[in-house]
Amino acid sequence: MQKERHKEHTLTVREHLGYGSASTGDALAYTMIGSFLMFFLTAIAGIKPFTAGTILAAGAVWNAFINPIVGFLSDKVRSRFGRRRPMILFFSVPLALSMFLAFTDLPLPATPKAFYYGFVLMLLWTSYTGFFVPYLALGAGYTRNYKERTVLRLYASAFNNIGVVVTMTMPLLLVKALKNCGFSTTVSWSAVGACTGFLAAISIVITVISSKKKDPPDEKTEIPHIRDIHLKDIFREYIDVAILKPMKYLVIASVFSLMAYTMLMSDMVYFLTYNQGLDADRLSLALLSRAILGLFFIPVVGKLSAKIDKRATLIFFYLVAACGMFVIHRTEVNTFLALCFYVLFVSLSTSIYWQLIPSIYYDVCDYDRMASGKSRQGTILSFQGLVEAIAGGAGAQFLGFLLSAYGFKSDSAVQSEHALEGIFNCTTFIPVLFLLAAIYPIYKYPITKDTHSVILDALNRGNNDKN
Repeated sequence: MQKERHKEHTLTVREHLGYGSASTGDALAYTMIGSFLMFFLTAIAGIKPFTAGTILAAGAVWNAFINPIVGFLSDKVRSRFGRRRPMILFFSVPLALSMFLAFTDLPLPATPKAFYYGFVLMLLWTSYTGFFVPYLALGAGYTRNYKERTVLRLYASAFNNIGVVVTMTMPLLLVKALKNCGFSTTVSWSAVGACTGFLAAISIVITVISSKKKDPPDEKTEIPHIRDIHLKDIFREYIDVAILKPMKYLVIASVFSLMAYTMLMSDMVYFLTYNQGLDADRLSLALLSRAILGLFFIPVVGKLSAKIDKRATLIFFYLVAACGMFVIHRTEVNTFLALCFYVLFVSLSTSIYWQLIPSIYYDVCDYDRMASGKSRQGTILSFQGLVEAIAGGAGAQFLGFLLSAYGFKSDSAVQSEHALEGIFNCTTFIPVLFLLAAIYPIYKYPITKDTHSVILDALNRGNNDKN
């Protein structure tokens, strides 16, 4: 009887693919910033590591501020083109432009250059959040079925990994190819930013077009005016959502998980470049391998989470990843086989979060609707963007601080032994400590598969009472 009540329209492969496309754009932008911007600012633009980390942290603070506003707007917009898609489409354009600007090295003095990248990063995070929050909220409307939501997000994760594959291989290879054609290093990196932004925008537009039936038009158009945006009310509602019991644990777990992700993804480029001495081709191959391995984890994660639970699946893989990285730190990476194991466990450490956590946020939307009677998907899902901003900025700032403390020199092609030791620590046991810290709040998170069934029962009874 319970299964019948929860049975919904099974999403088609076309619907899964259509929704997942924009996750490629998400990955192109987010991974490019997470993996290469710190490296670009220090090694190409000549900015000191601590200053570069501060720039990324300032962008994160801005993103943290803008997320609640975007969540509010996403819930309030109504139009004949749908509720979520207009915002997704609108912000795809400045996202592409800001990706180009973020990887363009202008001949400016140190202080104006730092302010330039700070401003561009604010524009980039505003555009990214403006697309990402309504995109996540769009997925919440596809289905309320626990399993179908997991499958939908696994498809999105597959597209996300495609974006990661492109981002991990295209930049360095394109820079090398353009330099061989006579272009300067700075011009080559500008081209990388432009290509990444263009591809991100195209993938987002595909989702906007294909999701038309899942974002039905409204009879009247409602676009919040600037005078309707009261920050006090927005943040009051944000606090109401933040104190929900599931949200508290989910946010804490996400912050720790994403700090580990940011440090691993950013420092991996340093480790492979300076410690392993890989050239552009082999570095791209190693980064590509990390992304491809993430694709292989998807069906395993899907089957395990369907059999047991998303919460238990996260804890299991986090423990495996942590154990593997501790072993690598103890044995060091001085053979090809050890390098392969390093790439394997970095992939595991950085991919599981994206494959499961977004669908868990969808479950919180149902919990909130049951508890408050409100439909606040945009506000709730903007928390994921908020957490990404806070954790990404904190992770980048912490990494920049550690690299400076270990004596990393951005203007030197050869680093000291102490600096190399710091780079190795920052890509192994230090970020994994954050993964271990995430396990306890994940364990305390109260919405299991069975609990979600009870929530849907309550929502269905409420709908029947209204009818």
